[in-house]
Amino acid sequence: MIIEPNNISYRDTAARVVKKETGYYRYIFHEYKAEYDHLMESGLYLELTQKELLIEHQEIELDTDDPKVYKLLLPTQIPFQSYPFEWSYTQWRKAILAYLRITHIALKYGMILKDATPYNFYLIGGKAVMFDTSSFMFFKENDKWIAYRQFCEEFLSPVALMHYNGGEWSKLTMANLSGMPLGFVSKQLPIKSWFNLTTLLHIHLHSKYSGNNESKEIENKKNKGFTLEKIKSLQKMIFNTISTWNKSHQFINHWSTYYENDIESQEYLKDKEATIRKWLEIIKPKSVLDLGANTGKFSFITAEYVERVISLEGDENCVDEIEEKISIKNSNVFTLTGNIAEPSPTIGFLNSGTESIYKRGCSDVVLGLALVHHLHISNRLSFEQISLIFASFSHKYLIVEFIPITDNKVQLLIKDKKVDLNNYNQDAFTKALKVWFEIKEIVELSKSKRVLYFLERKYS
Repeated sequence: MIIEPNNISYRDTAARVVKKETGYYRYIFHEYKAEYDHLMESGLYLELTQKELLIEHQEIELDTDDPKVYKLLLPTQIPFQSYPFEWSYTQWRKAILAYLRITHIALKYGMILKDATPYNFYLIGGKAVMFDTSSFMFFKENDKWIAYRQFCEEFLSPVALMHYNGGEWSKLTMANLSGMPLGFVSKQLPIKSWFNLTTLLHIHLHSKYSGNNESKEIENKKNKGFTLEKIKSLQKMIFNTISTWNKSHQFINHWSTYYENDIESQEYLKDKEATIRKWLEIIKPKSVLDLGANTGKFSFITAEYVERVISLEGDENCVDEIEEKISIKNSNVFTLTGNIAEPSPTIGFLNSGTESIYKRGCSDVVLGLALVHHLHISNRLSFEQISLIFASFSHKYLIVEFIPITDNKVQLLIKDKKVDLNNYNQDAFTKALKVWFEIKEIVELSKSKRVLYFLERKYS
């Protein structure tokens, strides 16, 4: 069997990631033998994996006679992969700090990272972990920092834009998978960013060294090489800056205090929790997708019963809060930002570089709590379209809440909106659900006219 290029790791000449029936594998090629052996034998791999900065792997028996293959690795399988354009500021910050920590440790062992892309990281248990085992190269005195420009375009620029201008700027990375032009980034940053040494040197002034041949020559001279101490000092300056950027630029946030200030009643909330717990104990699922998770209250409740919870929320501040809770609890919850009405698509080379959230997020149980009225009224989705969304995400079950038009929150939502609500009623919603699901139980929640449905999918 010959290991051919593929769309997962086609740029990497040192290794190849291959998806098989039993999971993802990494082939290490002979041209990377010296670097791989040094990584494994020097103590670098051991230190990085012990500090949970690098994915662990096992070396297994080769299954190919391809002469260019040196080793076959079985990495720890990733339970859920989110992409940088789905990350909140807190998640971006974890990834860039992890990258800088890895580089600092690698330099002790005479190595450095040849790549600087956030797409080499996944988030688990509140930590950012790198999974590109073949990204290490040798570094000696007066070598260039090969990945410097890539680091500035793909890592530093999005984080700076989010810090100064707000979390929504991370979405721009979806249209710039290989990094954002530094000149463009420089123009978007506020004047005060010119007084920060890190953004001044690595974005504003760096952007001046791109474009014409003369400026490229200046840049080459500037980046002709680093002593070990110089590159450590440079990266320490960036690390210290990011460490002080605790939050992104904040806009008015309506949802992060929902459970403290806006909940219907404590009796309603307790009944809702007890009902969901009862259903989870009956069906014993392995995975849950919490759509419109807010600050993750029910994500963490369901996490007590399942192996994996994906918490999808459109408000970046709420995702930040969930991510912080994951860090504290070391939880099996995975969170990301996303608009359910405009889900993350399949993009990249031949539309195969990333997977749609529908494929990655599909779970045994889908939760849609206090969500349907937002999708129907704010996003103008019909009940039929909403039901199809739930069916597309669900392997088997759906737990969904219907809030009647008389509810105070619905009345607040439709205020000053010109929207046809003639079809907004429980009968119409039930009819739409029955196309894809069989109703198992309906519960009217205490001190409320809100209704909770427990349904099983008809078609797999």
